[in-house]
Amino acid sequence: MTVDSHGIRFDRISDRLVVALGPRDGERAGSNSTIVLGDDATMVIDTMVSPALMLPVKAEAELLGGRPVAYVFNTHGDPDHLLGNGLFHQAQVVAHAKVAELLADPDRREAYEKRLAGANDAPLRPPDITFDDTYHLDLGGVSVKATYVGPAHSVADTVVWLEEQSAFIAADTVFNGLFPLIREDLKNWFAALAHGTELRPRVIVPGHGPVGYAGTLERQRELLERIHDAVRDLYSGGVPIDEAVDAPVPESLRLPLAAERWPGAVRGIYHVLDQASAVS
Repeated sequence: MTVDSHGIRFDRISDRLVVALGPRDGERAGSNSTIVLGDDATMVIDTMVSPALMLPVKAEAELLGGRPVAYVFNTHGDPDHLLGNGLFHQAQVVAHAKVAELLADPDRREAYEKRLAGANDAPLRPPDITFDDTYHLDLGGVSVKATYVGPAHSVADTVVWLEEQSAFIAADTVFNGLFPLIREDLKNWFAALAHGTELRPRVIVPGHGPVGYAGTLERQRELLERIHDAVRDLYSGGVPIDEAVDAPVPESLRLPLAAERWPGAVRGIYHVLDQASAVS
């Protein structure tokens, strides 16, 4: 594994697959970017939180492929997975239709563009190609199959299967070694993890944290279940939401970023439980 001056670590999984692991800052792990090298074309999956961070990833992709990157794929619409898109002037950007909808929202677009201030040669780039359910692409010896699994972590979540590499790009349906960022819909999140498990991948690339292998998806599912059960116990016990968000994180769940993300998980799960209660 090599480390560049920005703290990005390149994990070479095979001759066709290299994962750029986002830099660490205390408990926080930056978003990962994946380089996929086909015989005919190179794809980069997710472009981190800024063009500056993506520069060494772009350079590595071009060096390894011996050509410009042809495709950029965004797994969802959060800024830390797409603000580097504008570096790839010769590439087509591919994402779920929900990503295009998010970037068409004036307020969101303005917020993202503010984060790109000063990156004049790398403007905010929405997708050129969108899809609704699945997307297939042959890079030459590497087949790419993207499947929409949202809303889970976000409304636009997409996972990517690289069959020849037996690699599952889980994106932000897996936070490896970190407390996950939960907004609401764990039902679809569990379904996304089940989909990945059925593929029996050898390699799991999370949205944040180190590359995972056998057992990573199961561990993420178990963690989500424990978080859900802990919040449900508060809800069932009649604890008001304002008190629940301030409740201490259960000791078994005190992973990096737990204190920061516990309140959001409580609010999201309480909202789903409220909806279920109203229906019943």
